[in-house]
Amino acid sequence: MANRFGLFFTREQTVIRLPVNPEKLPVVREADNSEYNVLGIGQIMAARTPKLRKVTISSYFPGREFSEVLTAGRFEPPEFYLRFFEAAMKDKVPVLYTPVRYYEDGEPFLSGDMGFPVLVTQFTTEERGGETGDFYYDLTLTEYRDYAPQRMQVQKNEDAQAVKVTTEPARAIPQGQLYVGATAIMNGPYYYSSYGDEPHGNGNGRTVCVSRLVTTDPQRAYPVHVTTAQGGALGWVRKDSLQVVSSS
Repeated sequence: MANRFGLFFTREQTVIRLPVNPEKLPVVREADNSEYNVLGIGQIMAARTPKLRKVTISSYFPGREFSEVLTAGRFEPPEFYLRFFEAAMKDKVPVLYTPVRYYEDGEPFLSGDMGFPVLVTQFTTEERGGETGDFYYDLTLTEYRDYAPQRMQVQKNEDAQAVKVTTEPARAIPQGQLYVGATAIMNGPYYYSSYGDEPHGNGNGRTVCVSRLVTTDPQRAYPVHVTTAQGGALGWVRKDSLQVVSSS
């Protein structure tokens, strides 16, 4: 049966899928707990905020298309992926890492895992004799947490005795248009990829959240990725099948 497991990376309006899945997908989740010796108690451990998650992917970029390549119909040479990850590392910008998991029969699982922003912290490649054109690689991704400051607005009342403080994100939120984070009513089918690949489902009348937008590639007939209101992945839809009702 077809391999429905996919690893996607999004930077601005560019979305790529790895052409060949790795044999394993380790994710390191580590706590930053500290140990202390307390008089009369002995050794204790103080719970701290978890460290950044790390993902390690080892696979290869094939030089030529073959039957088991997961990007059939949209095959790209190794140079395309090398430029993508090298540029992300050089530009010091996060990319969105999204694993999409399906059973052999096409049924999704772990659909609540929407991925997370990452930085490319290590990217090594290797060419091997007898496999001309193929590039083997080891890719290390480290979770990115936005630490941008917030704006503070201070409002005084007329007698200047009470002060009201509110905070808001430093980035402006688009209004009156389809944007990432919007809540919308969906009327129409949703698909496995932005090109309309199967499997698909019908979301007529369903309330969804916009998680991704592809705006620069006219070949993508379904350029909007949506999730359930709880954050579970659904799929890709047409813009005109969504009616924005509010921000999330």
